[in-house]
Amino acid sequence: MAETNPAQGTKFSREIDLRWSDQDANGHVNNARAITLVEEARVRAALHWTGTVPNGARPRVVRSLNVDFFRPINYGPELWAHVWISRIGSTSYTVHHELHQEGKPCVIAETAIVQLNPDTQKPEPLDDHMRHALAAALITERP
Repeated sequence: MAETNPAQGTKFSREIDLRWSDQDANGHVNNARAITLVEEARVRAALHWTGTVPNGARPRVVRSLNVDFFRPINYGPELWAHVWISRIGSTSYTVHHELHQEGKPCVIAETAIVQLNPDTQKPEPLDDHMRHALAAALITERP
């Protein structure tokens, strides 16, 4: 599901399924697993925005990942991911992710993604298709 803000862009929102095995000994979703859920949301958002997922032909890799944990994610209540683009550069872009339960943020993460040349493995400029797709999801002010 996507939510459109005409002045800002489109935020991707989707319910994320949890597995019983996502929990740790503390009875909530393990923090490392929460990062995997952030990644899952980002890949699904990328597919929604661009029609493709990262692959070897146009590799996109994580340069940095910053994560803040606000409250535990529990098995049972619905978990929603909200994802949008917060910055577009020449060879990279930043993805903003929020995982919410019961309307409250549990995890907020920012991931810088760099597009690489498949032959040199060095950063290369984002092509027009990617830039256009990212611009449609660009939200510079937090919704």
